[in-house]
Formats: sequence, C-alpha cells, structure tokens
Amino acid sequence: HQLTKRYYCYCYTMTFLPYPEIPYKIVHTGDIVLLLSLGFLYEFLMRTYQHRNERRTPHERKVNVHLATLRYEAAKKRALGPSAFVETAKLERAVLAAEKELAKMVEDREARKARVAKFIKKCNIATNFLILMAYWGVAMVAIDGSRLYEDRGDLSHDEVISDVERTSAFWKGFLFPLSYHGMGYRIAQMGIDSDMRPSTLGALAVFWAGKVTCGEIIECAFEWISR
Repeated sequence: HQLTKRYYCYCYTMTFLPYPEIPYKIVHTGDIVLLLSLGFLYEFLMRTYQHRNERRTPHERKVNVHLATLRYEAAKKRALGPSAFVETAKLERAVLAAEKELAKMVEDREARKARVAKFIKKCNIATNFLILMAYWGVAMVAIDGSRLYEDRGDLSHDEVISDVERTSAFWKGFLFPLSYHGMGYRIAQMGIDSDMRPSTLGALAVFWAGKVTCGEIIECAFEWISR
C-alpha cells in the first residue's frame, strides 16, 4: 500500500466542550448567513400563521365559557326536583344550542387547520425549489478530507481510508439524523458535482438548519408560555 501523508487537526479552542478544528476548503459566509436568516424568518412566519389559524377564536372561547355556565346552572336546577322543571327544561335547551354552536366552531377550526397545512406544504415545496434553483451547483461549505482526523480504532494499519470516505462519514455524523433521511439529504446536494458531493454542504441543508433552529426555539417558547 502506498503511504500517504496525513495531517491531523488537533487544534482546540477554549470552549466548554473542546472539538477538533474542521478543515474547511470552501466557505461562503455571506450566503450561509443569508440562508440561515431566511430559514429562521420563513419558519417564524409559517409558525405564526399556523398558530393564528389553529388556535381557538375569542368567540369560541366565550361560547365555551358560556356553555360551562349553562351546564352548571342546569345541574343546580335539576337538583331542585320537579318544582324547577320549567327552568331546568329551558336551561337544557340552551345547553343543547350552545353545544351545537360550539361543535360547528370546532368543525370550522379543523377545516381551517387542514387548509393551513395544505398551504404551508405548497409554500415549503415552492421555497425549496427556488433555493435549489438559485444555488444550483454551488456548495456552501466544503471540507478537505485529507486533513480530517482518522480514527483507526477498528482498522488495521494496512487499510487505507480514502478522502471521500472520511468526508462522507464526517458529514453523516455532523448532520445526524438529517443525513440518514435519505431523500432529503440527496435533494439538498442536487446540482453539485458528483465528485464533490461527499465533502460539501448544499444551500438547502443550510436553509433547513435555520428552519429547524427557529422551530425548536418556538416550541420551547410555547411550552414555557403554556406552563
């Protein structure tokens, strides 16, 4: 086997969790910041639009409170026995009317949720297509596989790992679990030269990273508010 000269990156920075330096070969910083910002803003707008259309309206909440009050009053009158039959019958009819109105509101809200989900799906497809076309064939990040640290714990000294295998293994670990979603990861690499794909990161992956980050922040905020 031909001996190859390898460079190992043991350069650590002063952080809480030290990590080996990533040997970048190509970094489009401006485009990365732009795509992350677009992903963050897009997810924020979509989540806000979805939340406004899926939540209960003020009128629905008012009817819900009114229904609870009517049920309470009807139960009190029913406990009085036959002497309060007329009042009990009126309250029970009011309860049935309020339940019917509330059921109609819930049905309308579910239909609205379905329309919103369909609209967001179309927006996602259109946005992904536009970004893919705008950055067709352009890699946002590329790393030098020859300078990646090679863990030889499970390998014999005679076995040589290619740069492509090292970079592919690095991105799979770095982008886990996105890299194991198969089709999504392949779509994000479309347009990039096949020889460069294992060592690069496409524009869609950067855009999705901004979306996922914003989504996680919003989920945490909703959970904190709902406490």
